[in-house]
Amino acid sequence: MIVYRKSIELVRLIQALESELRAKDRELAEQLHRAVRSIVLNIAEGRSQRGRRKTNHFAIALGSGRETHACLELAAALRLVGTSSLAAPLSLSDEIQAMLYRLSR
Repeated sequence: MIVYRKSIELVRLIQALESELRAKDRELAEQLHRAVRSIVLNIAEGRSQRGRRKTNHFAIALGSGRETHACLELAAALRLVGTSSLAAPLSLSDEIQAMLYRLSR
């Protein structure tokens, strides 16, 4: 499943930012940590379900995707990490959200 592979890549990209972010805002780093992993785990769980349960897991993953994106934007707005290091995660986050939106309908 493409969205699963992309969400794993997003985890890798964000992991590279976590130590920089954690040094400046531990709470935001932890929130981001949980949110991005929730995307992966809910996609994985949804893949094994059928019908409404499947779309529900994808909807939860979408919510976590939006939360992840908001954490990244907040980190940029507060200048906690360099904006150049956020370009790839934000772009991939948008792509994943679009896929999850379709899967959750």
